[in-house]
Amino acid sequence: MDDLGTLMREAVERVDPPHRQRELWDGVAVATHRRTRNRVVGGLVAAAVLVTGGALAAHQSSGSEPEFTGPPHAIDRGTSRAVYGIYYVGSTPSGPRLYREFRAGPAKDKTLADALDLIQATPSDPDYATYWSDGQLLGATVDNGVVDVEVDPSLTRPGAGVPDGALAIQQLIYTVQGVVGDRLPVQFVHDGNPVAHVFGLPTDVPMADSPELDVLSLVSISDPAERRVVEGYFSAQGRASSFEGNVPWQLKAPDGTVVRSGHATSYGYEGHLYPWATGHIDVSGLDPGDYTFVVMTDDASGGEGPGPYVDTRTVIIK
Repeated sequence: MDDLGTLMREAVERVDPPHRQRELWDGVAVATHRRTRNRVVGGLVAAAVLVTGGALAAHQSSGSEPEFTGPPHAIDRGTSRAVYGIYYVGSTPSGPRLYREFRAGPAKDKTLADALDLIQATPSDPDYATYWSDGQLLGATVDNGVVDVEVDPSLTRPGAGVPDGALAIQQLIYTVQGVVGDRLPVQFVHDGNPVAHVFGLPTDVPMADSPELDVLSLVSISDPAERRVVEGYFSAQGRASSFEGNVPWQLKAPDGTVVRSGHATSYGYEGHLYPWATGHIDVSGLDPGDYTFVVMTDDASGGEGPGPYVDTRTVIIK
């Protein structure tokens, strides 16, 4: 069963936490390399950050590279296959945004090719979708600090489109950045040459990730995975930007009755997403069946606003 210390090792995948948060998470976050470099602010084109004049465009950062960490152990338990953080599209009060889902690949080592296959596949969570269809992404390589993604030429023609082309591009950028472990820009190419448009958006220069609070759901679940079988207890963790770091959660029975509830704390909420974790949730006294774990942002408007961001997972209690 889950150990809270192990559950918390995911910490922050894309952002270095501030000093105080690092103290709080010391000993449970899995640190990887960090390196410092200057970031250049570019313009937004249809919610996609573009590069102008050959310079790499990116949003303001703290000057530190993000921490990239492994998936929660509940995802990779019992498998030696590489596990990917794949970004998919889901509904929010602000319209479609990206949610991350951990998926096991076919082999032990991570590859960009496997990540492209997964982003074009159906998500495990039925609440998610992908804007990329099979055969649209043909391959990817890293060259001189840029991820070159080979696309089917049909995507470059007028009329090729999805409900939100800018979000589709960000879905790809966030996914491949997680694989390479760095915020490298993405260049769309065909036959090795940059393509002028993808989904009707200008793509003749490398494209960077948009700020996460602009494109990601403000709350998401990393663990448990969809339809995870639990017995006795389970724990949950994820990331959020929720008012005053308060992250409410509920466990609902098959009939919709709330049978467990509580609050997690994210130790921050401004500027980016912060990790949260519930600790052990005792389910030993519950009847077997399919339950729904719900996590949400704290609604500071008291119901006057559009409502909280929400993410859910089905857990199967034995």
